[in-house]
Amino acid sequence: MSGPPVAQGGVLVSDGFIVGVGARSDLRPSADREHEVDGVLLPGLTDGHTVLEHSDVREIARPGPFHLWLRAVMGYTRGWDAERWSRSARRGVQDALRHGVTTVVDQVIRGAAVPAASKAGLAGHSLVRLMWVDRPLADEVLAAVETSLGRPAPGRTVGVAAHAPYTVGTGVLQSLAALATKLERPFQVAVAESNAEISALRNGDGPLVDLVREFDMDFEWMDQPVGTGAVSYLDSLGVLGPGGSVAHGVWVDLAEARRLAATGTAVVCCPRANTALQVGDAPLERFADAGVALALGTSSPAAVGDADILAEAAAWVETARRREMFLWPSPAGPIPLEEAAIRLATVDGARALGLGSVSGVLEPGRRADLVGVSIQTSVETVYTDLIDHGLGRQVLTVLGGVRRSRRDDADTPWPVLEEWREL
Repeated sequence: MSGPPVAQGGVLVSDGFIVGVGARSDLRPSADREHEVDGVLLPGLTDGHTVLEHSDVREIARPGPFHLWLRAVMGYTRGWDAERWSRSARRGVQDALRHGVTTVVDQVIRGAAVPAASKAGLAGHSLVRLMWVDRPLADEVLAAVETSLGRPAPGRTVGVAAHAPYTVGTGVLQSLAALATKLERPFQVAVAESNAEISALRNGDGPLVDLVREFDMDFEWMDQPVGTGAVSYLDSLGVLGPGGSVAHGVWVDLAEARRLAATGTAVVCCPRANTALQVGDAPLERFADAGVALALGTSSPAAVGDADILAEAAAWVETARRREMFLWPSPAGPIPLEEAAIRLATVDGARALGLGSVSGVLEPGRRADLVGVSIQTSVETVYTDLIDHGLGRQVLTVLGGVRRSRRDDADTPWPVLEEWREL
């Protein structure tokens, strides 16, 4: 992804790292064995917002209103013990690898996903997520988060996440962002995901306020609604900035998009979840106009049912077209939407999330993270073919030079997800 597509290309790997990229005929004499993919080799894909521990909650993934879905997720996982969370996390890692994902920004609920992702060798961030934390609990919970940030996570960075601005107190949000800044850790919050969220924060009413009251929370914004959009609320708290990202961003106006760009805050678009949960389309034309850095995320498997970031890329293209966009701005000039989407799943998405030095391109010296997609294509049509025909056709995932997930062809179904079958 750091150059144009290469016809009949190859990647030469040694000791887990890329040592050559170019024409296969030039690389073959230096190789002692060869694996061929009839299709496309890409850098390992980047999922900028997911919840690996929700893998087993995929059983409830179906279209429906956001606030009802949120209740369903909490109800489904209520009573899970540590082993149940651990099994689900391990299956989440396996599903990501099957879909060619080698870098994940994962919101961690109970902790099981941190060792699971590290053991598999996934690059990226594990973000300790807070939800339902208000003023009385703030000091105790923040101390526990700081302790968690000091625990080992080989190959990954442990950061901080707030579930959403309506499930975490104002002071807690500020303290989380300050802690992430102090320790130079990534920070992410799902924001402006639904109109119900905007109604809760701006006016203090709606179904999410009813849910908060059921949990008997003592949030500052409940005393006096903030009277603004969700992004403006975060901006007023000083929690936006470099190293941070927001997920979804559906209900963002142009002024808020410009603040996201000015503060260096990336937006992780999750178009499939937005469609499934009936919250609307992200305002991609506003992000483009403001110059916001974007990435793609699958969000929770409980919403979309899988970890297919290529499907997310295709949904992003559909969203852009619905927003009457036909090209996407880039430093080199306008590019087709299909190319932009693949770049968001690789080089551009990784860069937006601060992971550009480890993910997103195939270059000598990089860790050998690759995905093979079985499609018929050409140099001229490769991006369109990946978007139109590549979904679910991942056949090979290489992580650190090791084949972590593979099948003989794209028409052979994967086995039922089991713990570590392919690891």
